[in-house]
Order: sequence, then C-alpha cells, then structure tokens
Amino acid sequence: MRMIDRLLVVRRRGDGQTASIELLAGDLAALPAEHAVDALVVSAFPDSYTPNPGTLFESLYDRGLDMRQVARHKQEDERAHLGCWLSRPLPQELARRLNFRQIICFEPSHPGFVTNSGIAEGGVEDAVGFVFRCLNNFIIPDHNEQRRFEIGSVAMPLLATGNQLVPLEKMFPRLLEAAIFWLEQGLPVRQLKIVAFTPERVATAQRIFREIRQRHQTPHDAAAQNAASVPADADPDTSFAQAIGQQMMRRCRMHLQQRLLAVASDDEKGLLHSLFARLQSSSPPAAAPRDGEDGLPDAKYDFFISYAHRQGSEVAEFVQALRQAAPEARIFYDRSSIPIGGQWVKSLSDAVQNARSFIAVLSPDYTASPVCWDEFQCAKLQEYNTRRAVIKTVRLYSEQDLPPIMGIYSYIDCAEGDLQRLRASATDVLAEAAPGGT
Repeated sequence: MRMIDRLLVVRRRGDGQTASIELLAGDLAALPAEHAVDALVVSAFPDSYTPNPGTLFESLYDRGLDMRQVARHKQEDERAHLGCWLSRPLPQELARRLNFRQIICFEPSHPGFVTNSGIAEGGVEDAVGFVFRCLNNFIIPDHNEQRRFEIGSVAMPLLATGNQLVPLEKMFPRLLEAAIFWLEQGLPVRQLKIVAFTPERVATAQRIFREIRQRHQTPHDAAAQNAASVPADADPDTSFAQAIGQQMMRRCRMHLQQRLLAVASDDEKGLLHSLFARLQSSSPPAAAPRDGEDGLPDAKYDFFISYAHRQGSEVAEFVQALRQAAPEARIFYDRSSIPIGGQWVKSLSDAVQNARSFIAVLSPDYTASPVCWDEFQCAKLQEYNTRRAVIKTVRLYSEQDLPPIMGIYSYIDCAEGDLQRLRASATDVLAEAAPGGT
C-alpha cells in the first residue's frame, strides 16, 4: 500500500480536530496493519455479491470473506432510504487478517432507493454523497452519547467505477466533494482512505485529488498538512512543538501496538485491534454548555421546521399556530429562501446549525426525502457537536419502519394528519424549547 496524496479537512464544526482524506495505491483486500480501519465501504448492484473475476469481491473471497454470506446477516439495512447497508462485525480472526471490522455496502441502484431519492437509476455519481449520509446515520451517538457503531476510520475503493461503469472523472470529484462537506460539518470520522488499484486509475485519481485539494486548501490548511490544527492566534513555536509532539505520540502508539501484537495470543489480537481502532477514532468530547447557556448565543432562528413538501399545507397551519403563540419567534421553514446550486446543501446546513431547536414533522414522505434526511442529519451533528438537545419530532403520519436515527426520539403524536392536535402541539413545542423544558 503506497500513499499518493493527502488532504487535511479543517472542521467548521465539532471538536475542531482535523480529519484526513488519503489517496493510496494498492489492494484493499490486502490492507496492511498500518492502514487498518474500522470499516470498508464497497459498492454493488442490488443484491449482487458474487465474487466475479477481477473484482474486489473476488479478492476478498480469496482471503476468506464471502460477501454473499455477509449480506445474509446485515446489521442494519437502509438501502431504501440511503442506498446502503451495514454488516455485522466480522469474526475477530477474519477482522484481524483483513484489518477492518465491518462493511458498508453502497447499492445506489436499489429499487427502493431509486424511487425514494428521485435520482435516476443511471445517475450513480449523483448518489455517492449518500455514503457519508450512511456513515452519519450509523455512527452518530444516541441520547446517552454512546456511538451506535464505533467507526472512526474508513477505507474504500474508487466506488462504482468498476463493473458499474461510472467514469472515474465523473464519480471521484463528487465523492471527494461530499467527503469534504460532511467532514467539515463534524462527521466523526478521523481518517478516510481511498484506494486506487491499477496504474491508470492511480494516475487519473492523483490528478483529480490534487486539483480538489488545491481548490479547497487555504494557506492555513496547507500549513496543517504538516502540523495539527491549532488556533489562528497561537504562537508559531508552540504550533511547531504541538505538531512534533502529536507526531511522536502517533509513532509511540504505533510502536506500542506492534509490540503488543507480537506477544499477544490469537484471541487477544482481535481485542487489541478493536481497542487501538477505538483509541484512534476517539477524541475528547466537546465542552458541555454551562447552565443557562445553549451554545448558540448568535442563533439566527429559534425554530427550524423540517418537513416533506407534500405536507406543506399541514405544516403551514402548525407554523401559524406557533407564531400566534409566540409572535417574536424566529422560524425557518421555507426552503425556497435558499438558492438552488452548488452551495445549496451548505446553506441548508448553515440554517440548521443556526437554529436553537429543530422540529421534524415525520411521515413516510419525510423519510423518503433526501432533503429531509440532510436536514435531520445536520441536526444530529449539531446535537453531537454541541452536546445539547436540539431535535424534537412531531408524528404527522405513521410509518411502520421508522429509521432508528429518527425513531429514538419521543414524538408528539398527531397521526393520522390530526390538524387540531397539530395546531395544539405548537404550545407543547414552545414548552419544551423554554429554559428547563424537556
């Protein structure tokens, strides 16, 4: 495995620690220990996991991992909503050999996903950002601040550019832009390793990676390529010392890991890999707000209302009731105020992040909407980054299989389309949002 290029992403939100995106050349099925990760992302046609000749699935099969068996025992299946599923943790011995513990499978042509996302079946490159929505879904903690799945480092090939025949020049820029956006927003992934296999793909990927790195990199980011992210007003000598110290700590940790693995039994090695992966992905939690503070002294909105377009008329009545009960409340609920374009998702995220409370009006249309997923996941990241309750949910229409990321919240029940209860719920929302509310 050979390092080709590296991009450091400075967090706009979250704990402030820099994340890294690495471009490597090599064989993902033979991932060496120094590049061990928590999860491997692969792509596939719907329900198609045969180890066909010349594919990554064949290489994994030759090393003891049959994707057909893995797919029969999924940990969580979000293909209909997000185009991805997560495997159960691999057996310890197999994880030790392969140097990853779980698999995330990206299936952008899954019929349910094509229907719900509105992305044409041939537009795989338009859907690649859902890989990071899946990561967000799987690893953001619950209310007890425990991660659902410990995934702090991820490796992937040049997704969907093999048998799915998406041109590398179309797919890779979309993949990198999506990765940079979600890492900037605070997605708690420390390392993303993207691996090219053939010399031709390495050359093309290297050119694209360099162009995007140069486009995104500010002078501050360029300095961070060789040093950890530090405050802008930090003393230069202190910054240099911090960079050297962090480099020494990384090397000491790697040396310790190698020494322990050398003397460990086979049963102990799996545990060691898991513990070191957890250590690598962990970070000190963000400081909790002091009593009486909400962490958003300059918030632009009191409420961000997230809803599916088809429920627009019902939500308008809810907003009217909210404004009657609290005329001074600043409410964002009309997405038409955000210009459509390349910065649309970023602007949407900024609006979510600048609201004190996030109200999700749940329905089957809501969970089928990519826009609603983006809004909800931005709010989840806000909860994670600020360590404060942000999300409140209102069930307007019931859904049998509500995604776990949304189902963990206690909702105000207005099903099925009970407008009287919906209007009355405005006072409940205001009570919960008040200081001391639940």
